[in-house]
Amino acid sequence: MLSGSPPLRAFLAVPVGPPASGLLAAHVERLRQGVAGVRWVDTATTHVTLHFFAELPRDRMDGVLEAVGAAAAREQPFTLRLGGLGSFPGGARARVLWIGLVEESATLAGLASAVRAAVARCGFEVDPRAFRSHVTLGRPTPHFDLGGWRSELAVPVELPASTADQVVLYESHNGYHVRARLPFGVAAGSRGTGAADAP
Repeated sequence: MLSGSPPLRAFLAVPVGPPASGLLAAHVERLRQGVAGVRWVDTATTHVTLHFFAELPRDRMDGVLEAVGAAAAREQPFTLRLGGLGSFPGGARARVLWIGLVEESATLAGLASAVRAAVARCGFEVDPRAFRSHVTLGRPTPHFDLGGWRSELAVPVELPASTADQVVLYESHNGYHVRARLPFGVAAGSRGTGAADAP
């Protein structure tokens, strides 16, 4: 690895698995048709973000993977059920449109805390705000159709359960690309690293 290589813009996340991932992709496509003025996400890589790196030096990536991988190995697969649309913040000032969890998962919150602690031990700053579990669906532009979005908020959305069984390090550069998979517990086997297709 070249020491002069630029740092990665990257993040650690739990990917949304099947069957929820396919149904979420179909729902985002419906939103795309009904709500104008939004940069919708690539639904091949929907995920719950645990930590974002504005810059991850390549020579520090292995240390991060070792620390976060150890935290992931202490977890067992758990269930996520997505449902309910929202935005940060609300109304016309919305910057992020999202789908949340039907029920807040204490296991997911504990995983986020463990991952952030591992990242902090590696010398990186972490977001001091409380973890808010959500899956980003889109980001409004100046031409955001607020009325269309408000209509969508009134429609109940609940997806079938999916299993969370890994933390993924994604690189954010012309889309999201898997750099490493950090599986949970004994059922997940060995860690996978390197470029790969997104889940």
